[in-house]
Amino acid sequence: MAFEEYDDFEQEKLVKDWIKNNWLTIATGLILGLGGVFGMNYWKAQKQQERFDIANQYQSFTEVFKLSEFDEAKKLLTELESKSGANFYTYEGHLLLAKEFAGKGELENAASELKKVIDAKPDQLITDVVKLRLARVYNGMEKYDDALTQAQSVETESLMSIAQEVQGDSHLAKGNSKEAISAYESAVDKGDGYSGKRNIEIKIENA
Repeated sequence: MAFEEYDDFEQEKLVKDWIKNNWLTIATGLILGLGGVFGMNYWKAQKQQERFDIANQYQSFTEVFKLSEFDEAKKLLTELESKSGANFYTYEGHLLLAKEFAGKGELENAASELKKVIDAKPDQLITDVVKLRLARVYNGMEKYDDALTQAQSVETESLMSIAQEVQGDSHLAKGNSKEAISAYESAVDKGDGYSGKRNIEIKIENA
């Protein structure tokens, strides 16, 4: 199974919900981007500079990451976290590294990067997206009970179809066809608008 099979769907939910919950921050960024003509008095120059510094540090991380210098990229990400704490930039950095490690078959490293995001205690949506990715990595590592633990702890309603499918994959790999089919059927029931619905139906047929 491709570990990033649902990344586009998850990323869409992540971005939409993040924008919904952080519209004020986004609006502020737009205001500052216009040169501060509107509303500059509401924000201190020091805070503005801090945001620019964090963005620049993350840009340095992504540039090194693109060169496949992963050890150096991890070092830069650690430095960013030590200076700014956990934030959306650092979450994305760990997710990029996890995706790269998973693609290379380095599943222990991928799991480590994903657990760092969960341990940082981001909001519920980000936490649940990362839990699902970690669950799929655990399935790839044949740690099926650990995968079930992660998938079963997902709370975001819009991700429940994926969570149920991942549980089905874990049960099926353990040889529990009945439990797998039940999870897959639940995934279909919860999967309104989810593009992977047909894939789940095929899994039910073959379970």
